[in-house]
Amino acid sequence: MSLRRKRITIPPKVNVTFNKSILKFEGPKGNLELKIPNLVLIDIQDGFINVNPENPSLKKSKSLAGLICKEVANSLTGVLNNIEYRLQLRGVGYRAQIKGKQLELSLGYSHPNIIEISPELNVSVQANTEIIIEGVNKNFVGQLAAEIRRLRPPEPYKGKGVFYKGETILLKPGKSGK
Repeated sequence: MSLRRKRITIPPKVNVTFNKSILKFEGPKGNLELKIPNLVLIDIQDGFINVNPENPSLKKSKSLAGLICKEVANSLTGVLNNIEYRLQLRGVGYRAQIKGKQLELSLGYSHPNIIEISPELNVSVQANTEIIIEGVNKNFVGQLAAEIRRLRPPEPYKGKGVFYKGETILLKPGKSGK
């Protein structure tokens, strides 16, 4: 079944309203608003959200309909159950701690890396080496996780760096001496 013709079921605990190109989601974990472009038609009926391209012959309209369909599904998941990313710090002396509204990371540099935590996100640290990022908006949660990972990406020789939980990398052999 094509993604752009898919009907998305609205869970019972979530309230969805559509008004002038703004789709609003209200759920037990929070509220979200999603701006809908003009090339996509939204129809809410009988506990379903239908996402269709305005003009099915336009490639841009069809691709936007697919994108909006996925964003609607992610928004429903976010307001019903928080989106969660877990990061692990692997390396000697790598640690994280929360100070107020900032996340302070020691990642082997001569200075600590400080990242501002957005008010709509919940960030917690377990055992100084595991960072848990939770929020309603999948884009914000994923963006913060990517920013943290970018500071020290996994390196393939010693296996150090910031990893997503469950992520493994293949270790390369080092140089062989003569």
